[in-house]
Amino acid sequence: MTVFYDHNKQKWVAQLGGFTERPKKRTRFADTEHDAQIAEQELKEEREWLKSARLADRKSADLAGYCTDADEFSLIHWIRYTTETKWRSGEGSMAADALRVATRTDPKTDIRKIDLDWCEAFVRMCRDKYRLSDPTIQKYLNALFVVIKQANRRGAIDRVPLRPEGLEASVPSDFIPEDHWVDALIEELGRQTYARPRNRRSIQLFCMFLRMTGVRTREALRLQWSDVSMTRLTLKLRHKPRDGQKIKNKQTHELPIMPELESLFIELKKLNPERPFPFNYHLWAYHFAAARELVVCKLRLPESVLEDWVGHRFRAMCITELADAGWEAFDIMSWANHSDVRMSQRYVTKSTKRLSRLRNLRQSQSLQPLQQVAVQPQPVQPRSNFSH
Repeated sequence: MTVFYDHNKQKWVAQLGGFTERPKKRTRFADTEHDAQIAEQELKEEREWLKSARLADRKSADLAGYCTDADEFSLIHWIRYTTETKWRSGEGSMAADALRVATRTDPKTDIRKIDLDWCEAFVRMCRDKYRLSDPTIQKYLNALFVVIKQANRRGAIDRVPLRPEGLEASVPSDFIPEDHWVDALIEELGRQTYARPRNRRSIQLFCMFLRMTGVRTREALRLQWSDVSMTRLTLKLRHKPRDGQKIKNKQTHELPIMPELESLFIELKKLNPERPFPFNYHLWAYHFAAARELVVCKLRLPESVLEDWVGHRFRAMCITELADAGWEAFDIMSWANHSDVRMSQRYVTKSTKRLSRLRNLRQSQSLQPLQQVAVQPQPVQPRSNFSH
């Protein structure tokens, strides 16, 4: 994917590879560099159109294969059917949760037999066998009930079953990692064995990026180089679901690039010219979990840190530091791209930096000796010589 000048033909050349049909690599000639760049953009659009058309044909063929008399009412049929219809333009998290329900149960389960008892048995299995928390089970059930409602609309089942009760909601976490924990984690990430050697440094920089910006993990992984402006020193998190970039607040968010973040992007550009972070969430989570376990063992931290320290806690760490620095609540809300200021306040936890600063302030005030207030002499009235 490049534009260059051919001295033999005395023409500007635009070349692009990765086409789904032959020829895999295509070339366009132009008289000027500007025309070659336009031709390169046209080749990109043509390649994306061919890829989307091929993917649509493959999905339609798969969907036709699902519609058989043998599995017309099976759970996996309706999950795939709903995946192809309702979630085709989404990020796929709901579809992935529904597929996990099918893989952890019988995919050929008749959807007409799913009732309250079946759902309660699924909850018990997730708790006992897979050791899942109630919020995670709740996500799986939410995805399952989207599938069931879709089957109900299409007439496959008569009614939607009741939901199981007794599932606990996720509680706000007060856990926040310390600075030396993060430094030890970055050091351990550099010792991991990766499929691609360059991912070692990229994942280290990704951890530092989360630490400095507080961006959500999945949103940071969707970042493109076109969203980073080194001239204006701004970073944009765009909400473009069709292009695979999705923001939770559904609004494009802009952040300033500080000097430390600028040097981080310069190093990332040398490592990964195509994308800042060329790996998926599962690769990051795998190496993050392995390095976190080593850090907990070496620093002799409580075992509860393994469950509490997730990638999203970097966001709480960044927001808490902004509060410690004296930022107003609405400024923090704008930085974190929250729709409500109360959501930003939930992320602010008790930090050791704030407690030590308050303790030092109180100690410095108590050690200062009290100064005596000088008493000003009062004027004396002259005594009169006249007696009344």
